[in-house]
Amino acid sequence: MRIIYTLSFLLLFGSLSAQDTLQVMQYNLMHYGNFFGDCTSSTNNVNTKNGHLSTIIDYVKPDIFTVNELSENTSYHQMILDQALNVDGVTHYRKAVSFNAADSYIVNMLYFNKNKLALYSQDVVYSAIRDIDVYTLYYKAADLSVNHDTAFITCFVAHLKAGNSNSDATKRAGMVATAMTYIRTHDLPGNMLFMGDLNLYTSSEQAYTNLTYTYSGIRYFYDPIDREGDWNNNYSFKDIHTQSTHANNTACFSYGGMDDRFDIIMSTEALLNGTEKMKLLVDSYDALGNDGEHFNKSINDSPTNTSAPSNVINALYGMSDHLPVLVKIEVDATVGLSEQSSTVNSIKLYHSNNQDLQYTIGLERAQKLNIHIYDIFGRLKMTTTNSSQESLLSGTIDIGALSQGFYLFVVIDDNGRKTTTKFLKK
Repeated sequence: MRIIYTLSFLLLFGSLSAQDTLQVMQYNLMHYGNFFGDCTSSTNNVNTKNGHLSTIIDYVKPDIFTVNELSENTSYHQMILDQALNVDGVTHYRKAVSFNAADSYIVNMLYFNKNKLALYSQDVVYSAIRDIDVYTLYYKAADLSVNHDTAFITCFVAHLKAGNSNSDATKRAGMVATAMTYIRTHDLPGNMLFMGDLNLYTSSEQAYTNLTYTYSGIRYFYDPIDREGDWNNNYSFKDIHTQSTHANNTACFSYGGMDDRFDIIMSTEALLNGTEKMKLLVDSYDALGNDGEHFNKSINDSPTNTSAPSNVINALYGMSDHLPVLVKIEVDATVGLSEQSSTVNSIKLYHSNNQDLQYTIGLERAQKLNIHIYDIFGRLKMTTTNSSQESLLSGTIDIGALSQGFYLFVVIDDNGRKTTTKFLKK
C-alpha cells in the first residue's frame, strides 16, 4: 500500500538571511493522548505534558520537530500545535498531514517552522507494524521567487518494533529493509535523515546493518557521531543514552535509568559533507538532558544535572521516558543567491548513448570553469576544467563508468559561484 501527498511549491515568500541554521529535534512523546494500563488520564495527562513540552520547545526552538508515540487521534496532533508549539506569542509552527496506513494506535508526526521551511511532499513506507513516514521539506531561501534556488531535506521518521527478542530484531530489520527499498527506487535529494525511536540495542543488529549497508556502491546512512557499538547498559555510551529518564517504576514511565540509545538521528554523506547546500554540524548532536553523569539513574537524581536549565530537566523528566535528540543543520550561504550572481546563463546537456555527456554552457563572458558531477547522495564522481574564449562553451565528458541513476551537473564560474542542473543516466 502506498500513499502520497504532495503540497504545491509556492514561490512567494518574505526574504531570510542567506546564512541560516536549522535546529532539528526528534522526540518520543511516550503515549501522548493514549490511555491504557498504567498510562491513565492522570498519570499521562495531556495538559501536564503540554506544559512540559512547551518548556522544552521554548528552550530548544526547533525548526524541524519530529515525534513518535503520538495517539492516532488527530485531535491530539492539533493539540500539540495549539498548546505546546504556537503559544506565548509564537505563531510560526505548522504540522504535516496525518497518515496511518498501518492502522496503529501510535503514529509519527512532523512539525516545522513555516518562516524557514515548507513541506514539499509527504509519503509513507508501509509496514504491518507501524508506518515509516517520509517528509520532504525545502528551505525558504532569500529571493526564492526570483531564482527558484533552494535546498531540500527529507526526514524518514521511524518507530521500529520494540523488544529484545530475536523475533523483535527480525521485525526491526524488515521495517528498515522496506525503507531502504523505497529510497533506492525514488528520486530523493541527497540531504536525508533517518530518525526516530529505533529500539536498537546494538549496531550489530540487522536493522542497523540495513541502514548502513552499501547498496550498488552507495552507502545511504551514517551515524553522525560515529559511536557504533553495544549501547545497551554499557557505561562507555553513558553520554548518548536516551532512555529511561526514570530510574524507578513510576506509573506510565519505563524505568531503569539512562542505559539505552534507542533514539537516533542518522545522516546521509551529502548532509555530513555539505555538498547539497545543507551541512549537518556533527558537534551539535546531543541527547538533551543527558550530562553523562546519570548512567542507570533518573536524569534529575544526584549529582545535579546542569546540562540544561533546571526547569528543562524537570520538564524532560515529567514529559517522557525518552530524551529528545538534537542536531543543527547549516544552510549554505549561497542558497537563493547563486543563480542570480553566477556568470553562467544556461546549461544544456545531451547524451545519446551511455558513454558521452555533451554540454553547452552559456556565459556572460569568456572564463575558466570547473565542472563537477555528483551522485544524488552528494559524492563527487567526476571533475573537469574547461576554458572558453567566448560566451558559449561546449564539451564532452565520458560518463561510461557511472552507474545508472540521477546525477548533479555543477558548474563553478571563476568567481566561485555554482549553477546546478540534473541528468539521468539510463
